[in-house]
Amino acid sequence: MTVHLVPGQNAPLPSRVLRFRAVDATPIDVSALIVDGDLRTLSSDHFVFYNQRRAAGVELEADGTVRLQLDEVDAAAAGVLCVVSVDPASPNGPSTLSREGLSATLTDENGRPLVVFDVPLVGSEAAAICLEIYRRGTEWKVRAVGQGYDGGLAELVTRHGVEVDEPAHPVAEEVPATPGPAGIPLDPAHSFERAWMIFEDAARSAASFRSSRDYAQARLDDELSESVADPSTRNSPAVVQSQARAQERCDALVAEAQRKFDGETSQLADELRAIDPLLPRSLATFESAAWTSPVTGSAVTDGLRLGELSAPDLGELRVPFCVHYPLGRPLWIVGDPAEAAPVVAALAARMLVASPAAQRLEVVDLSGSLRTFTEPLGALLASPVVSSASDITARLTALSESVDLAEMAARSGIRDTLPEPRLVILGDFPHGFGAEDAARIVHLADHGPAVGTSLIIVGDSASADSDPGVAVLERIAQQVPTSGVLTVSDPWTGNDWILTPDRLPDHPLHRASVLDSLTGQ
Repeated sequence: MTVHLVPGQNAPLPSRVLRFRAVDATPIDVSALIVDGDLRTLSSDHFVFYNQRRAAGVELEADGTVRLQLDEVDAAAAGVLCVVSVDPASPNGPSTLSREGLSATLTDENGRPLVVFDVPLVGSEAAAICLEIYRRGTEWKVRAVGQGYDGGLAELVTRHGVEVDEPAHPVAEEVPATPGPAGIPLDPAHSFERAWMIFEDAARSAASFRSSRDYAQARLDDELSESVADPSTRNSPAVVQSQARAQERCDALVAEAQRKFDGETSQLADELRAIDPLLPRSLATFESAAWTSPVTGSAVTDGLRLGELSAPDLGELRVPFCVHYPLGRPLWIVGDPAEAAPVVAALAARMLVASPAAQRLEVVDLSGSLRTFTEPLGALLASPVVSSASDITARLTALSESVDLAEMAARSGIRDTLPEPRLVILGDFPHGFGAEDAARIVHLADHGPAVGTSLIIVGDSASADSDPGVAVLERIAQQVPTSGVLTVSDPWTGNDWILTPDRLPDHPLHRASVLDSLTGQ
């Protein structure tokens, strides 16, 4: 089946042998760049074009198509950029790609079309990256890019690390960003994957921006050092002019990288706004209509939103950070219980709506910090909230025995006796908990997920050095600090992001609306 992509959209590739072709009203050439995780070409030998027609796994064929044998692509490569540019053999023809009519196609070895992308352009580009074919684990995927370059092929390849004889200078004039995608179909059963695709797009855009910015600065440093290498001329007017031109080139490169990054992040923001009302509540923001509209039937979900990712050098870019659901390990909200309460409530609300079956709450809350969350949800409590330290051990023992019985029933095939799914919130940990309670919590963490019991731990881990049970929990839990910085390294470029956990809305009416929706689901 042929997939028609829109800018920024990803799709899996069912074939390891592909052909890339493109058509346009303007005579064009196709080419390819074999790149690393920062979208920098591995070497000049990894640029496949009309004067260098082959590299490992990539070949420009006589019929004007690029043939890709993905299993033979250099093992160091993260992907292949499929490029079009104005045909240099037509000097009297149009100098830019046509604004409408540029279409890129990937076919399998037998010529069956797999992917079609109608590339949107603003009308001044002489070259464009149409598609990015990239590794994802052991598989390959394709992303619609649609990034144009006014300076033509020389500018495009220079931006991606290829040295050319006459490098093109970027055009300083601002070019309007390509409009973001709208009305993109969303399969609710794969919402988690869609959220991670957006994160991946953001990670690669950020890596490309940082790489271009660092390259511009490194080139400026080299040029400034070279200009003063000769002591006899270092203070001459010619050197001053040379340094000024070097600074201008650096500024222009950074401005172009910023323009490209701003356009890409604008598209991502548009996509996030478009899909937020379509996401299940476990993944949607609390501003989404999903939290205010009546819920009909059982919402399908495969993920849980924890918060937003950002980076100090990336401006206003924010992308959701989600984990797969059902959770395989407990969440530990690290911080003062009162400060953590809005974060705990936000995560618990999403977990309560994520389960296909109605969950019941089990809560330990010695300080009363979770009262504004638990009191409106009294109907969901399986047992009264534990507010005294003397009752903690008995509650944990009962929960552990319930999980053990449920495991035995499941192994025996007696499904009718399985208890309702439980969300266990252990506040104020480890204060007030007994010496053996940490071991009971570890037991719940190990065996609970298999029978529908999930854990949220709230408190600090200061006693981990002296308490082996707390140390084990610290090691196996997904920690989410309410203050300070949690750094998340993305798996595609290895760059660091800062996680800001979501909180239940501050406004009383908005918060009440979210909590009411939990008991009315």
